[in-house]
Amino acid sequence: MNHISQNLTPKNLTHCEKSTVRAYRPLTGAGATRIALIGGFTPRRCGIATFTADIYDSVKAASPRTAIDVYAMARASEAISFGPAVCATIMDNDPASYRATAQTINQSGASVVWLQHEFGLFGGPAGNMILELVNHVAAPLIVTLHTVLHDPDQAQLSVMKNLIARASKLIVMSQCAASLLDEVYGADKDQIVLIQHGVPDRPFGREDMFKQKRGWDGKKILMTFGLLSPGKGIEAMISALPAIVEQHPDVLYCIVGATHPNLLTREGEAYRQRLKAQATSLGVADHVHWIDAFLENEDLLDLIEAADIYVTPYPGAAQSTSGTLSYAVALGKAVVSTPYVHASELLAHDHGVLVPFNDSGALAREIGALLADPERLLTIKRRAYARGRSMIWPEFARRCLEVVQETGVTINGAPNLGPPGIEGLLRICDDTGILQHSVFGVPNRAHGYCVDDNARALMLANRLGIQAEPHGTRLSYVFAAFIESAWNNDTQNFRNFMDFRRNWLEDAGSEDSCGRTIWALGATAQEGRSLSLRQWARHLFDCTAPSAKGFGSP
Repeated sequence: MNHISQNLTPKNLTHCEKSTVRAYRPLTGAGATRIALIGGFTPRRCGIATFTADIYDSVKAASPRTAIDVYAMARASEAISFGPAVCATIMDNDPASYRATAQTINQSGASVVWLQHEFGLFGGPAGNMILELVNHVAAPLIVTLHTVLHDPDQAQLSVMKNLIARASKLIVMSQCAASLLDEVYGADKDQIVLIQHGVPDRPFGREDMFKQKRGWDGKKILMTFGLLSPGKGIEAMISALPAIVEQHPDVLYCIVGATHPNLLTREGEAYRQRLKAQATSLGVADHVHWIDAFLENEDLLDLIEAADIYVTPYPGAAQSTSGTLSYAVALGKAVVSTPYVHASELLAHDHGVLVPFNDSGALAREIGALLADPERLLTIKRRAYARGRSMIWPEFARRCLEVVQETGVTINGAPNLGPPGIEGLLRICDDTGILQHSVFGVPNRAHGYCVDDNARALMLANRLGIQAEPHGTRLSYVFAAFIESAWNNDTQNFRNFMDFRRNWLEDAGSEDSCGRTIWALGATAQEGRSLSLRQWARHLFDCTAPSAKGFGSP
């Protein structure tokens, strides 16, 4: 059987067992970009498939004229029908399928090839069959690395070295993964791009609505999600339940996810039965709710919205990326987690609670304390939700399109201007604050500073990603110091204008400059880059907010 055959009927579905490909579609306009996107794809039931589908949807929404051809990984044993976004399937254990797909990509006129890489997604030792494809495509290669191992075996190291040698850009979702690429695998720093896992954008604080849909009114919901298998730490969480239930008898722990297919093949549902037996022996079986299903994305998000606390009790530090952890943060959940790589970074600066590995006592204490303190629980939820706004899919798509441009590809006929950076911001700032104006790219000292601009700059600094360090944190404190200095206790107002010699030029600024400064303090109390900065902002907000009571300006 030919591994790739023409299928000219647009409405036909691509069946993975036939390994078919449609004739490639024409470019959507002069100068339009064509992306060859390789990975799992829905309706296949795996995290990479869901992630690749989310990439497709978000990039198409951000750049509708960009053509995206999906090349979906499949197994001969699967009977999956893919939708029209998938123009070809690649059979995971068939080297000829990879080579034929490379030829199809070259013939399609692809501007760039974007690979979602996970060792187990491809055939051969450590998934080395993917090299049959990437070594035969002509377009620049971008690789999203979903796993970067600290201690790879020889086969894994060989695959990684080959991908690094071939790739123009390597996208990772954690700073630890970026460091490993540099230190363990020898990737060039210019190749490495950190883009955090994309997340949905939903309203905050709808727990009661989604609890009611499930019949969980009045319950305190704890939740863990993922394909069920040993190594998720669920045993430790079940062991923590008796102490939690003793303090909070209305707790319900939801364990969501089907048994991992590999485990199901080996031993059926024996592992799930062992966990149920553990819960029964500890007397908490009535406080554990099992949802044995692979949920579609929207159903999963609805379920997470019902949770008060999301728990990821992984027993080891090597878990580099967790999509559901990202979702939980973005949906404004209080997260209690062990300090694996992704959690340590995402929950830093009080965006969640970290507990030691395999420590049921610590899980019980921290979860119990959160449930006993509704104000603290709500604060962490709000802080997590604010953290998630920088990760929503439109922002993810924007960053990814910048990476495509960095390979030299033009997006939608627009010139490749490269990604925006903070160099311009750094140039217009000094140890006092941000200057008001520049003459082209040269800071103009004649106009000095104003609290209005420093308030805006503080809100920007709160939201700069980890890639802005160490500048982001340093600038936050510079702008905060300017605002602290601007408060005039005698007039109970903020001053606005300061000359370059650090002399204040007025006793009180305009109402809009004062209002914006109070706004910045409120935002920093929630989003500040460190605990001390948030405490400072809250204190100054409490002192200065009453000054706005008489304002007439909107």
